[in-house]
Amino acid sequence: MRRALITNNEVQTEVISEGRWIEEDPLPHSSKHVVLVIPGNPGIPRFYEEFVKTLNSKLTSDIPVWIIGHAGHVQPPENLEIAMPSDKKWAEYYGLTAQIRHKAEFIKKYIPEDAQLHIIGHSIGAWIALNLLKDSDINKRIRKCYLLFPTIEYMAESRNGIFFTNFITRFSTFLIFLSWIFTMLTPLFLQMLFIRIFCTLHGIPEKHAKLIQELLNPKVLRRIIKLANEELKCVREADHETISKYANNLWFYYGAKDGWVPVKYYRDMISKHPDLNAQLCKRGLRHSFVLNDSVDMGNIVGDVIQEDSS
Repeated sequence: MRRALITNNEVQTEVISEGRWIEEDPLPHSSKHVVLVIPGNPGIPRFYEEFVKTLNSKLTSDIPVWIIGHAGHVQPPENLEIAMPSDKKWAEYYGLTAQIRHKAEFIKKYIPEDAQLHIIGHSIGAWIALNLLKDSDINKRIRKCYLLFPTIEYMAESRNGIFFTNFITRFSTFLIFLSWIFTMLTPLFLQMLFIRIFCTLHGIPEKHAKLIQELLNPKVLRRIIKLANEELKCVREADHETISKYANNLWFYYGAKDGWVPVKYYRDMISKHPDLNAQLCKRGLRHSFVLNDSVDMGNIVGDVIQEDSS
């Protein structure tokens, strides 16, 4: 597994690869298949490492799996002195539409035109994947999109959407101020102690503690919250035209208990698109599967992609 920061759409972006690195030439006689993971929000690739390792283990050895983080969700170390675009240019670099352009630029730069691209979109990543299908230059490379716990409709009306609107949005300035105090004025050992206690109380594996500490960087947290607010405003009715047009290239996986995507959304979707390949989870996997259920989810998706690429 390799991890690096690259410049994509003028933003320092974290990318992780399992298998061939993004800038390496394909090996002779190697597969033309590439798997690209588009995360949810927060879009921090390292949360997906175990998922990708498991997924890759189910595929033939020459199929690389790449994860691209969301623009602005990983802050470069200060000692690198890499300038990030100002948040004043939100719509250009960090907003919801900008995140689509960000992924499109990556695909056009690093995915060969004759490759068969498998896109895994988790949560808002599923919404981004559906929008990428509208780009004719990208569409011809896509073999299939695998949409996991897809937040592609009426986010604001979901249980978590209502909570986010009434609490997180209302107190976002105060929460970001607290994150500044926590990360700037609290000694690192105390930060990690408090985060480990939080993880224990919420059943989050301790291995994620360092990532949570980085997520609490005020600059990162501000972008994460602002993007989520934009999602709640913009993700309304599902794009049924695109879903119908590319139904054969889509695979949906819904959670049975999902605070962002109620089962009602699954039932409405298969009612409108009865031939759609959509599954309702029977294993109790959670929307935030990267925290506890990475192996199970990796095995499920890996089996499906292996079947589709054979």
